[in-house]
Amino acid sequence: MQQENSNDDSVERDLAALFDMALQHYREGQLRQAQEDCLRLLRRQLRPDAILILAKIAHEQEEYEAAVERYQQVLEIIPDHAQSHFYLGVVLEELGRTEHAIEHYNKSISITADNAAAHSRLADACSKLQRWEEAIKAYQQVLLVQTDDVGTMIKLGQAFTEAKLVPESILMYEKALTLLPNNALAHRCLGASLLIMGQVKKAIGCFNQALNLRPEYFAVQIALALALRQSGRAEEALVLLEEAIRLNPDDDEVHINLALTLKQLGQTEPAIERLEQLLEIRPTCGRAWYHISVIKPEQEQIPVVKKLISDPELPNSDAIYCHFALGNIFDSGKFFDQAFEHFLRANTLQRETFTYDAGENTQYVDSLIDVYSKDFFQVKNQFGSASQIPVFIVGMPRSGTTLVEQILSSHDLVHGAGEIRACPAINYSIAHQLSYAKPNPECMSLIDRKMVEEYSARYLQELTHHCPTAEHITDKEPGNFFLIGLIKTLFPHARIIHCHRNPLDTCISVFFHYFTAFQSSFELTELGQFYRDYQRLMTHWENLFPDEIFTVRYEELVVDQERVSKRMIDYLGLEWDEKCLDFHNNERTVMTPSNLQVRQPMYKNSVNRWKHYEKYLQPLIEVLQQEQ
Repeated sequence: MQQENSNDDSVERDLAALFDMALQHYREGQLRQAQEDCLRLLRRQLRPDAILILAKIAHEQEEYEAAVERYQQVLEIIPDHAQSHFYLGVVLEELGRTEHAIEHYNKSISITADNAAAHSRLADACSKLQRWEEAIKAYQQVLLVQTDDVGTMIKLGQAFTEAKLVPESILMYEKALTLLPNNALAHRCLGASLLIMGQVKKAIGCFNQALNLRPEYFAVQIALALALRQSGRAEEALVLLEEAIRLNPDDDEVHINLALTLKQLGQTEPAIERLEQLLEIRPTCGRAWYHISVIKPEQEQIPVVKKLISDPELPNSDAIYCHFALGNIFDSGKFFDQAFEHFLRANTLQRETFTYDAGENTQYVDSLIDVYSKDFFQVKNQFGSASQIPVFIVGMPRSGTTLVEQILSSHDLVHGAGEIRACPAINYSIAHQLSYAKPNPECMSLIDRKMVEEYSARYLQELTHHCPTAEHITDKEPGNFFLIGLIKTLFPHARIIHCHRNPLDTCISVFFHYFTAFQSSFELTELGQFYRDYQRLMTHWENLFPDEIFTVRYEELVVDQERVSKRMIDYLGLEWDEKCLDFHNNERTVMTPSNLQVRQPMYKNSVNRWKHYEKYLQPLIEVLQQEQ
């Protein structure tokens, strides 16, 4: 019996020595020898630690399927082996099986809760699948273990931004910068979040700081150029983008941005030349063809673009732009049937890329009407700023808002700031601040005097940096028609100009433009429902603030420009300025799709444009004709 025990002990020592040798060979990078040691060992004894080494060797040699099989063998023997669950998750991610990887990261965490690496991989995997709430929780767990991990703070900030929790992202980036003030990525991300929140001046400061730290930071050059364009500083953006092209001459984005900046400055021929240069680099770039068709549509372009869309390998994103381009070209040549065919195809392709429920917008409008009532303003109408600097120009996109701003800003005492995001950002910030009590917009009933004073001052600070000396500054964000209740809370004496255009002309103009963020614009019945909600909300505001909102009817403006322009200037409380009639000579930069039209004298060929397409518009007409 003693002899048997002695033999057993000797075998165990031999096996242990063989494993130690395998482990040493593995650690020294002698993977082939380690593999042979493990296989010899496994022929004598089933040892999960040897299988684990084989799994890691297969993993390092990018033999991922073999690694999966080995890790699974370990887990069959030791189901609660946290390390194997973790590494199996890593390999599954390499194989593109992210969902399954997440399952194993979670199992690893359930066994060893304080493993920062597992939480970090879980967060990254959830981010990859755009599961932002899960990603946020996982990044937060990492920071409980590694409190000063700046890289994770930045990733958490990015997840906050994607989850539309932008104020939290700003706080996270600021925290990261207190630890690493010279982190260019944190400055870049902070600038991007500030830009979303409408704080353009601060965003520009962050982008400049990032470039001071990394002068050739390409992504920041693009972001800063956009911020400068939004501030009306297109010439500065131009210089920056020319430097960016030098750094990355084959990048689509920089060529497109440079072309749009030239277009914003009224330099149409150089803009087309830039787009043509991009097409020499990438002939299938649909965005380039689309922007060329907007600037200068020519019938000779049709065969080239048609050939592109006939290629089944053309990416969907390029195909959408190409169909919009063909719609523009055929429309300019008065081939309306062919134009509508391509506009419809473009919109249909884009509509297939996202989910949208028109009923949610209707419910939101219902809530706005309920919240912003006469009772609401009886309580809160004395809270706001007395400033009369802001002039809000609102309405549907393509309703004449750019034209109205161009006329007003031709006056010596009026500055046109363009489409600034300050109001939507403030609405978001207030809703976020009050979200503990009620959802948006119901929470707006809790807004108090202190909040109104804080946010009206913030808005004025952002607005006046565009032109500190102007008597009036226009904010031409069309979608602010949703926010008139908030605007009148912050600025009870604010002047609001509502641009109205024939519903069918408005809707087809929207349908014929590629507004990527305007989800209701890609299907005619959904677009019609959105328009009806807009009409209903504007009727509510006009009833709530009689004689305080000035309505400009596009058709009247183009027929009798002087009379309507004089009425607008009078509404602002200003003396008439003849330069308002020569708005097309106004040299201010314009970022919207109408920036070419407002550089021309008034024209009337957009009135009743819908009649060319009447036979295709029945779904839209039926929705618009329904009783409210």
